[in-house]
Amino acid sequence: MTASPLCPMCETGTLTPLTFDDSFICKGKTINVQGLQGMHCTQCGADPILTEQILSNQQKIADAKRAAAGMLTSADIRQIRQTLKLSQKDCSLLLGGGPNAFSKYERGEVLQSDAMDALLYIVHKFPFTLDALRHRHNGDTVTKLVNEE
Repeated sequence: MTASPLCPMCETGTLTPLTFDDSFICKGKTINVQGLQGMHCTQCGADPILTEQILSNQQKIADAKRAAAGMLTSADIRQIRQTLKLSQKDCSLLLGGGPNAFSKYERGEVLQSDAMDALLYIVHKFPFTLDALRHRHNGDTVTKLVNEE
């Protein structure tokens, strides 16, 4: 069993995990996010958030913002990409957004633009549109056409 980490504030208390909810205002809308993670010091009451918790919280907040805007969530983006049998790199090459865009979208590090969200929706609903995108790139970026399967 792993020992509880020491509190970085008082350096004597131990940290115990806690889950909390929070609200944010984004573009004039209040967004409620549930299940955020943090720690609590048993000695001094400090409430630090560890690096891995920050990353998890960041994704939950990003997905709450996406949902409030009617956009695809990080899980939706990952599922669409996997359904289309594309790597993150291939998605970036075909759809744009930069070499690490899909990694960042799926981790919640960056929110996709409205245009990217619409494009993802279209290629998900109409996978044959990938053929046109491949043709636009002269077919040299990704393996086989959707109609070849």
